[in-house]
Amino acid sequence: MVSNRLLQECLEDFSNIMRLSMALYDRNRTCVAGEEEIRLQEDIFDIFCDSPADMQALGNRYLFKVGDEEMGYVLSVSGGSKDAYPMGQLAVRQLERILEMGYSREDRNQFIHNLLLDNLLPVDIASYAKQMHLGQECRWAVLLVEGVGCDAYDMQMILKNILASRTGDFITPMEEDSVVVVRRLEEREDQVEIEEMAHILSDTVSSETLCKVRTSCGTIARSLREVSRSYKEAKMSLEVAEIFYSSKTVIRYEELGIGRLIYQLPTPLCEMFLKEVFGNYDPANLDDEILTTVYQFMENSLNLSETSRQLFVHRNTLVYRLEKLQKTIGLDIRQFEDAMTFKIAMMVSDYMRYLESKQR
Repeated sequence: MVSNRLLQECLEDFSNIMRLSMALYDRNRTCVAGEEEIRLQEDIFDIFCDSPADMQALGNRYLFKVGDEEMGYVLSVSGGSKDAYPMGQLAVRQLERILEMGYSREDRNQFIHNLLLDNLLPVDIASYAKQMHLGQECRWAVLLVEGVGCDAYDMQMILKNILASRTGDFITPMEEDSVVVVRRLEEREDQVEIEEMAHILSDTVSSETLCKVRTSCGTIARSLREVSRSYKEAKMSLEVAEIFYSSKTVIRYEELGIGRLIYQLPTPLCEMFLKEVFGNYDPANLDDEILTTVYQFMENSLNLSETSRQLFVHRNTLVYRLEKLQKTIGLDIRQFEDAMTFKIAMMVSDYMRYLESKQR
């Protein structure tokens, strides 16, 4: 927000240079800058503020509207000079540029923080968007860039260099190791372009910092009011990926699949399901060889021949391992239903271990 002190200094400079008397009023008729020589009549002031006109002449005094209706001002310029009107117009343009710069440097960052955290009412979003010349109905993409061992400020500087030509985008740190990019989408851009940009951000930041970097994307926000929802989706995507898809560097909310469903299950229901599938057996005790075999078998659509070829083992050895697992937990992975049950149960088990690790 531009301070009244800065406005006062500007008005003093304008008055000295143009040799005209100037005063700046807010919409409550309070003089915030300049010298108030003559008290404005309330009815005249209110009529002017409510009218569509940008200027009104009152004898040798001119009133000009500065800014918009929500947070605008009224500039009073008086003097016998014939240049009072053009000089007043020039002062208005300069004041509007100062106000715009103040909003862009300070209020924009505060606005986007409050927007992401869902701390704004719809009427506040509309008001701020208008003040800062943001298209409220534009489409937006929210990308959350997280670096393990990275400082958010360093990541922010790298991202600003990548997106230097994108003046309409927001880049702001949210936590000590994560930065949010709120990108205004062009008409032709969709999820494909968003994912491509996410890969560019992850790869560039990772190469610059030599840290592991992941980028998540929420669904497209159709307006500024939906940006906070997209941010929550991106944040959830990172958490879900940490549990189920740790090898991915780019995670889209729309591609989380069953991992998103399990993440939102209540703990008692998860415990009940694991008890039903494994009984008293702890799936954490399954050795890596068995798990590698089972997961490869599933990736090959339960094809024994292809799996044995890829694992470089005899078909009978593969069958022996699957039968060993069946004796241990009672599930025949060669049957689709049992394979699906085992897959889901192992994901639920991973989720429960994740919750336990967070409570330590």
